[in-house]
Amino acid sequence: MKKIFLFALAALPCVAVQAQDTYLNDRATNTSDVIGTARYVGMGGAMGALGADISTISSNPAGIGLMRRGTFSFTLGGQINDAKPAFGDSRGSFTFDQIGVVIPFGDVGDDTRLNFAFNYQKKINYNQGIYTSQPLGGLSQGDMFAWIANSTYRTNTEGQYYFDSPFYDNLYLAGFFGEYTNPAGDTYFRNVNAGETGIYYRNSSGSLQGYEFNLSGSVSDRWYWGLTFGVDHMVYRHSASYEELGDDSYILYQDQTLKGNGFNFKAGAIIRPLEDSPLRFGLTVETPTWYSLKHTGEAALSTLVDGRYSQASYMDDRNLLDYNVYSPWKFRASLGSTVEDYLAWDVEYEYSMNNYTKMGYPDDYDDYYYGEGSTISMDKDQAMNEMTHANIRGVHNVRAGLEIKPFSKMAVRVGYNFFSKPYKKGARLDQTCNTPAYDWSTSTEYINLGATNLFTLGLGYQGKHFFADIAYKYRVQRGDYYSFDDQFTRLNESFIGENPQLSGKTLQPSEVNLDRHNIAVTLGYRF
Repeated sequence: MKKIFLFALAALPCVAVQAQDTYLNDRATNTSDVIGTARYVGMGGAMGALGADISTISSNPAGIGLMRRGTFSFTLGGQINDAKPAFGDSRGSFTFDQIGVVIPFGDVGDDTRLNFAFNYQKKINYNQGIYTSQPLGGLSQGDMFAWIANSTYRTNTEGQYYFDSPFYDNLYLAGFFGEYTNPAGDTYFRNVNAGETGIYYRNSSGSLQGYEFNLSGSVSDRWYWGLTFGVDHMVYRHSASYEELGDDSYILYQDQTLKGNGFNFKAGAIIRPLEDSPLRFGLTVETPTWYSLKHTGEAALSTLVDGRYSQASYMDDRNLLDYNVYSPWKFRASLGSTVEDYLAWDVEYEYSMNNYTKMGYPDDYDDYYYGEGSTISMDKDQAMNEMTHANIRGVHNVRAGLEIKPFSKMAVRVGYNFFSKPYKKGARLDQTCNTPAYDWSTSTEYINLGATNLFTLGLGYQGKHFFADIAYKYRVQRGDYYSFDDQFTRLNESFIGENPQLSGKTLQPSEVNLDRHNIAVTLGYRF
């Protein structure tokens, strides 16, 4: 049977890698981090009411309105992941985090000033390696493949049966499973063998980059406003493998690339209500980012024969999916003040509506399996959007920062950030949902991320024109890894009736360490 499988696999048609889904959307767009100038990072990003730093162009555009001098700055840094990756991959990477300029126009009317700013700033650094193993307790990814094949038949406009996931269909035709007859009367195979351990490896790279243009100003040095238009550029790559050790061991390889662009708007205000007090309040509204993305990839499968893994049969590259992502609205409120010229503090709250992230497709996207002439537009992947809403919750972010100047030209900074859990209890990757994104799915693993804590420290020097800052950030986060969704052991009576040994079994997650350390150094000039 194994030799037949290997022969059949070599003849498989083009197969692409894991389709875009709720988990990959969140991984690519969830900005639960603080990246920017070293002063901004050292303060934990809590500068929404204080302003006067170019990185506030993202958190509160009105912060640029407090700047009275032209400023140019750039920020370099490095990242080290806490967990040791597999296969000798590097734990560290160099980062280019920010470069930007603020140009003040001075007084443009009675008590009114105007500033223009441009800033490039990294939003997410995707460089990370994950290596983990999960006891399967007698379950197998093959069980899930078989269950999906049982559960995801649909008919097209011509009344023909077909799989939602052609990759699983191909595995059946190749004889990887034992005998099974589908509703159309076609005979396939299904011979699921109990799994012992699932070993997962993923190495990702790339970044989400923001290019932002700002117009801001002040009135009477008590009212500050700002508008920012942002263009995002995403480049995400990862190589991954899932090895299942059991009666019939195998490795499923994946490579995928995600590229595209998006745009958004931010509006902010800072108010100093009392003329004789430095206390001020900040408010920001950030629209969703409208992303247009392209997903490409390839997959391969290698089985254990005579104690050795066969040479993987790689498939040709395939443009998997053109699609759109509509990221969540964000709202921020902040409070800050100064004490003469030696102390500044700021606290900030942000709510991000992550559970309302939307996914869809270009207006001219026609899916073969939905029949010729069918059209799916931006907000009409209803199944995927419902799964997002069912699994992901709104994220609360609380940040605080403190800056002390023991000397007139020297500053010491400390900051803290807390991001709440983005996933609901019991969240899972449901690959039976009726979405065209799964038409070419090959991957089954998912990670339910926990809360994120950020601890930051910083130092700064300010000369007459030149300034230099350095910051250290420790980002702490864990996640629960699952090799596949185990709901088939509880929800499908007919499937369990044929496989009673699987009844009631569940996967226990393995913990993934996502901690990382960052250093940021900013050099700048005020004119």
